[in-house]
Amino acid sequence: MLATGSNSLAGYRLSIRFGADGFSFSVLGTLDGSVVQTDRYPVPTPSAMADVLRQALRKPYLMDYRFQSVEFAVETQTTIVPLEHFNKSDMLAFYRLCFPTRQSSVADMQYQILSSLEAVMIFCLDSDVLQVVRECYPDVRVCCTDALLLEHFAAQQEKRPAPEDAEGQDVYVSFADKRFFVAVFRRGKLQYAASQEASNDNDRAYLLLGIWKALELRAQRDACHLEGASKELKKTLAEYILNIE
Repeated sequence: MLATGSNSLAGYRLSIRFGADGFSFSVLGTLDGSVVQTDRYPVPTPSAMADVLRQALRKPYLMDYRFQSVEFAVETQTTIVPLEHFNKSDMLAFYRLCFPTRQSSVADMQYQILSSLEAVMIFCLDSDVLQVVRECYPDVRVCCTDALLLEHFAAQQEKRPAPEDAEGQDVYVSFADKRFFVAVFRRGKLQYAASQEASNDNDRAYLLLGIWKALELRAQRDACHLEGASKELKKTLAEYILNIE
């Protein structure tokens, strides 16, 4: 049930973040989005994920809140297809083509429509893990962190003034502990989006500059917008990219 807990007039929502090494709960206020409570649950092996999650969802403190919505965001490998070419029946074949070493099945396939970008993001989620969440919250909204970041970047891009350089491109990068996500826009249109595994600044700089070179981005003209980058990483990238914001 989404509406559980106390009879307080304050509204709350539950955000569950799920990754390869564990998951976290965040209780957020619906009025201002403030974090009321958060818990992290590392899981040593993927096979134990469903059992640990089931136990965590039974924590008594979760019943102290009235959740107006529950979001289950997955941090995983993703791929994007244009909305006009998307077909549910093709998801598994397309995903396996992009990630041939990843274990996946029809039951594990999920998708998220990005209407503002006229695209669909496809990702994989263990169906047993999802079933555990739905046992407690049948109306849970399933999404992926890459899609949330991409929608965030698209909103930022929409607010930017039209560039003087018609061929100018904007590169948005968000860094997390062990990975980063990059999206490239030109004339407001998405050109590229992908996540990379990288746990230190040297790897982050190497991979990002590799993407920059592969896409033939211009170090002197194209803009690079960074989120979550350390001072050391910004300093390193500034040696190669002039327009860093």
